[in-house]
Amino acid sequence: MSKPNWSLIDSRFLAVFASLLVSFLILFIEDAPNDDAYAYIRTAEIALTDGIGEAIQHYGWVSYSLLIALVSQLGFDLLTAAYIINSLFYALLIYSYVSIVRMIDNSNLVGALAALCILLYPQLNEFRFDVIRDVGYWALSLFALWQFLMYFKSHQSKNLIAFGFILLFAASFRPEAIVYLIATPFVLLMDKSIEVSERRRYFVKAAGLVIAIISASFVVLAVMGFSVATLLTDFVSVYEPFFRSTFNPSEVDRSAFSAAIFGEYAASYSGPYISLFLFTGLLAVLIAKLFSGIGGPFFWLLVYGGYKRNVKVERNIYLPIAFFLIINMAIVFMFILITRYISSRYAMLFCLLLVLFVPIIISRIIQQLDQSLIRDIGMRLVILFFGYCVFDSFISFGQSKTFVFDTVEWIAAESESNAGLLTNNHAVAYYSGKIKDYDQVIRFLTENEIQDSKPNDLIAIEMHFEMSELVESASIKPLLEFQTAFPSIDDQQLAIYKRVNP
Repeated sequence: MSKPNWSLIDSRFLAVFASLLVSFLILFIEDAPNDDAYAYIRTAEIALTDGIGEAIQHYGWVSYSLLIALVSQLGFDLLTAAYIINSLFYALLIYSYVSIVRMIDNSNLVGALAALCILLYPQLNEFRFDVIRDVGYWALSLFALWQFLMYFKSHQSKNLIAFGFILLFAASFRPEAIVYLIATPFVLLMDKSIEVSERRRYFVKAAGLVIAIISASFVVLAVMGFSVATLLTDFVSVYEPFFRSTFNPSEVDRSAFSAAIFGEYAASYSGPYISLFLFTGLLAVLIAKLFSGIGGPFFWLLVYGGYKRNVKVERNIYLPIAFFLIINMAIVFMFILITRYISSRYAMLFCLLLVLFVPIIISRIIQQLDQSLIRDIGMRLVILFFGYCVFDSFISFGQSKTFVFDTVEWIAAESESNAGLLTNNHAVAYYSGKIKDYDQVIRFLTENEIQDSKPNDLIAIEMHFEMSELVESASIKPLLEFQTAFPSIDDQQLAIYKRVNP
């Protein structure tokens, strides 16, 4: 019997422990959560009070909210429950990341560097303060990739089964996980280490499992009373207007878009090529976003490693990773092509797959420095690299949102008990307790909303250009009486007005 690899166990579990510790400390940082958090929290509330059916009606992709509701039953408030769930997913992500890196290079040095790299990856740590379902999707996708890598190498059924069910679970967080589930088995046909007949047999086995898992999930959902068609329809309906405007715009829209891009005169000549312009332009945006999402220090290390070609990866390791990268890039490109925007979190899985090679590159640099005359200087630069990552990961350069809580305290102390509240800030709506559907708050208040409010109602406005213009407009200014602003009168991030009769 072979002895257990204690160095592997230590590198992964120490990294998991460190991640859980960081997540625990975040619970004591008072700051307003991201705007998306309130949709998940409100859906969890509805699940607890009105049932899962009502929760699905409120927010179609309900799995994350149901987890929040379930964990809250242990005695936590909903927001804390969400942070606990994310801390566990971060732990799984880090465990999976280190495990994949160790499949590429099983040395103790690489294992330690992999733990440091993923723990201190600035772009990933930006989301530690956010309540988002994407963390579960990233973690489960990496874990599924690790299982598939082991299946690709040893062809053990347990790894294939784990791959299938984990990606199905990931699809409950983000539906694009289904694409990985369906497409990844095709990489088995490219395994040149075995005969063609064997490749086909393993592929058929994987494809059959995928079909069985998806079919069984449809049956289970139907038995539970959930309509898969309805869920898919709700999902598609969100993107249908974007899809129509992109691939089948009206002549009016096409003409207006061409004029806005090329100018009225040039539009008559360049207008017919607007689709090509849009396609190539968005592709350039996507590439820039993907590589900027990796982060400066990690990006330049990858460039250096690619130039030196000092990362040797076995074919049965890099092929599944390459498949995941290509699938992710295709998904993200379709998203940006349809919606014409891209958030950095949609590119995070792509970035995580690329930075799998960073610890190996750093290990090669360290090995080269051991035989170099500039060893001491080089090692200081390596330490400086990780020091920069610590600083960038856990030191915020943005303005704290704690003034939101000052705003809520002022509203609680100064508002009349029967006075209503109108706001365009999710945190104020949530923490004030005055707005039931706090997740439905929109960024731009309208003239009609202010005019329809009652005298003595408070209006807390997150001030940006459009809102500054609105409160100074001739039709609205007489209806508002300025009360105070936070964090200060000179820096009005949140301004509070009272509705008055003109």
